[in-house]
Amino acid sequence: MFARLLALAASGVVVFLLLPLVVIIGASFTTTAYVAFPPQGFTLRWYEALLGRADFLAALRTSVVLGVLAAASAAAIGIPAAIGLRHAGLPGRALLHGIAMAPLTLPSIVTAVALLQFYYAIDLDAPLGGLLIGHTLIVVPYCIRTVGAALERLDPALMEAAESLGAGPWRIHLRVTLPAVYPAILAALAFMFVTSFDQVTLSVFLAGPDVVPLPVRLYTYIEFAIDPMLAAASAALIVLAMLAVVLCQWLLGLDRGLLGGAE
Repeated sequence: MFARLLALAASGVVVFLLLPLVVIIGASFTTTAYVAFPPQGFTLRWYEALLGRADFLAALRTSVVLGVLAAASAAAIGIPAAIGLRHAGLPGRALLHGIAMAPLTLPSIVTAVALLQFYYAIDLDAPLGGLLIGHTLIVVPYCIRTVGAALERLDPALMEAAESLGAGPWRIHLRVTLPAVYPAILAALAFMFVTSFDQVTLSVFLAGPDVVPLPVRLYTYIEFAIDPMLAAASAALIVLAMLAVVLCQWLLGLDRGLLGGAE
């Protein structure tokens, strides 16, 4: 009985999460000039209109480039940080871990305003560079937490065996630690890219007139019109995100990526 109730509750949660996605995707096919669900008829003209918008396509390229660079930069910072924070003998380990996780607890608008004031103070005139710094700051904790969780599950005997065979710390990490947790690293890269791609609050403050990420472009478009083209753009992003998740699951398994690849 309890198992059935649990399954029913889980099914309800899944429906609750998927229902808005169904509404958005369905509304993108309506023939009306306004968002309607259930859709009135069936048409692909809103997707054609989306592909004809040069500003939306340019914003998409900006978001993809920004997401890739932010994920790569955060990985370069977060992976060594996660390895360093794993050592119990590190002085101030708890304090350092709390500082590294701070971007998760601070509201994005606070981080955005602080960075904006800092850029004004140093006279930074590089919107893409400013966005990259901000997005990297936001997504680094995802890397530290995901890779750190895998490192905690890593059998210490692996490193001890490598050390007993004469391997130094750098060789141990390069030849033993990183290959053992590579599913977590790939999962962290996927999380960081999606988080950067969807970041709105930070991007609104730091974007420039010539460097506008897609979420900001969609946000500004809503101020003037709400039509099914927005639903088409949202549906396309939903499908792409689902395909990315399915691809990650197929290639390495997100469960292994999150729980660690050392089992």
